[in-house]
Amino acid sequence: MEHGKMTRREFACGAALAAAGVGTCMKAVADEVQTGMRITVIGDSTCIPEVGHDAACLLIDGKHLIDTGWYSALKMREYGFDPCSLESIVFTHFHQDHYISLPELLFFVGLRKRKGPPLKIIGPDQHLERIVTTAVEFLQTSRFPEIAVDYELTPIKAGDRFVVSELQFETMAANHVSGKNVPEQAMVYKITNQRNGAQAVLTGDTSYHPPIAEFAKGVPLLIHDGAHTAAKDAAEVARRAGAGRLVLIHYTQPRAKKILAEARAVFPNTELAREGTTLETPAA
Repeated sequence: MEHGKMTRREFACGAALAAAGVGTCMKAVADEVQTGMRITVIGDSTCIPEVGHDAACLLIDGKHLIDTGWYSALKMREYGFDPCSLESIVFTHFHQDHYISLPELLFFVGLRKRKGPPLKIIGPDQHLERIVTTAVEFLQTSRFPEIAVDYELTPIKAGDRFVVSELQFETMAANHVSGKNVPEQAMVYKITNQRNGAQAVLTGDTSYHPPIAEFAKGVPLLIHDGAHTAAKDAAEVARRAGAGRLVLIHYTQPRAKKILAEARAVFPNTELAREGTTLETPAA
C-alpha cells in the first residue's frame, strides 16, 4: 500500500477489526450493567472463625470492604483481589471480630504505597475515630511515616445516607448488644448502585429484628446474620420482605447443614455464604 492510500480489501479488513473492537467494548459495558453488583464473600464464619475461614467480611465490586474480619488483606489476595484497589472500608459495628484486622490492612496498603484519593473509612460514630486512631498508633506510624495511609473518616448514625463511588448506602439500626445486654451501635445497610439500580441489604450482626423486613422490601438479595438470629427467624424476615434470595453469613460451619435446612423450611430460596464465592445481584 502506498503512503496515504488503502485498497478496498485493506479498508474492509480494517473496518471489520474496528467493528469487532467496538462490539467487544459494547458487550463488556452491557455485561457490566446487566450484572448489577458483585458481592464477594471474604469471610463467612463467626467471631472465632473455623480453621481456614475468616469472620464475616464482604467485598463489593472489588472496591468496597464491609468489615475486616481477622485477616482480610490475606483473604482478599487469596481470592484474587488487590487490597490497594480498595476505595472504602465500611464497618457495620465495632465488635472485635469485625475490625481486628484493620491494622494489618492499613499496614499492607501503606507499605505497598496505595495510590489515588484518600481511603474512605466509614462506620458508627461512637467508636469510629478511636478504633482507627488506635490502629494507626499500634502500627507506630509516627515512628515509621513511610507506611502512613491517606484516609478520610466518615462517622454515621442510624438513618444516615452516604455515597461511595456509584454506591448509595441507606442505614438503619440493627438489634445487637455488647457484654451484659448493653445496646451496640450497629448498622443494617441497604446498598443501591446508582448507575444500574442493583440492590442488596446486609444486616451485619443482629438478633431477630422484624423491622428489617420493611427496610429490605423487595430487594433481590438479603445477606443476613446466621449466628445471632435463628435461621428460621432470618428466613421469616426474608419472606416478609419478599426478598429474591436469602444468604446466611456469620454462621458456625459445623451447624451449616442444620441452619440451611431450618431456613429453607420457611424461605426455600436460601443459601449459605461461602468464602471466595461471588453473589451477583441484577440491575434493576
